[in-house]
Amino acid sequence: MTAPTRLRMYIVLRRDLSPTAALLAYGHATLGTYLTWQDDPIMQTWQRTSFVKIALGVADHQELNWAKTLGEHRVFTESTLGNIETCLGFRVVEQPDPRFKTLKAWVHGALQASPDAG
Repeated sequence: MTAPTRLRMYIVLRRDLSPTAALLAYGHATLGTYLTWQDDPIMQTWQRTSFVKIALGVADHQELNWAKTLGEHRVFTESTLGNIETCLGFRVVEQPDPRFKTLKAWVHGALQASPDAG
């Protein structure tokens, strides 16, 4: 018997955002992604069971564009930052693109870039 797939919502954030802007973008993206696909049966299962959200980081706009190839997504912008694309919220699927594993966790990337880290 195989173990059930652990459903995850992937949020891809730019690492060049300030921590405050990133947290705001992450909050908007998790809610907006859920609302976009709330009627999808897989999204409903995710919401009732695992509710796991993973924040991944990309270095810049070019990497954010590459991340758009990883699956069905919604783009989020931030008006206080001149409407730049700040993050992507990906539809929850049973088999996410394995290339998600090539991205580092946003927190790890943010801490590595922070002058206050370590």
